Amino acid sequence: MKFDANRLVKEKKYCEELFKHYNKIKSLKKANLEYKKHIAKAISNLEFANYLLEEHNFSIKKKLPDREYYDWCITIYYYAIYHTSLALLSKLGYRSGSHFATLATITLFYYHKDNVLKREDIDFLLEKINLEEKEIDFVIGSKDLRERACYGVDESFNISIATLLQKQTVDFVNRIKEALEE
Repeated sequence: MKFDANRLVKEKKYCEELFKHYNKIKSLKKANLEYKKHIAKAISNLEFANYLLEEHNFSIKKKLPDREYYDWCITIYYYAIYHTSLALLSKLGYRSGSHFATLATITLFYYHKDNVLKREDIDFLLEKINLEEKEIDFVIGSKDLRERACYGVDESFNISIATLLQKQTVDFVNRIKEALEE
């Protein structure tokens, strides 16, 4: 079954079909995972990325004057977002072996069924953790940025990109953490 991100928020029935499909092919499995562990990992990643971003102004600039590590900040923010998504999934009693299964399940249960997440939250997740860039016409997503940051050699990452992703990630992680604790 083809994953169509444009249909996720528009069609509850489509999300249900995807959910059944991912269960059938075992991309989703029932699990008694502790969602708090994923939130703790997300916060740990967030704190470390924030520290690294801040240290660009101090120790990194002094110790390594011709170096920048904004690519690593972007990579770490991506993992904070993804662990937050896994926390949502874990709270439902599932673990996932696929970004698509994660997105479909979160959209079905937290958007269509329980109205915990808003359309903007789903759009944010689609933009930030979608597996294949060609599936969605978003210009910049943190997964795409993470891949370019990790594997690209011609990319230049600056403070403005890292700072924007920082703000978005902090807002998202905090919002989801609060929602899961209610």
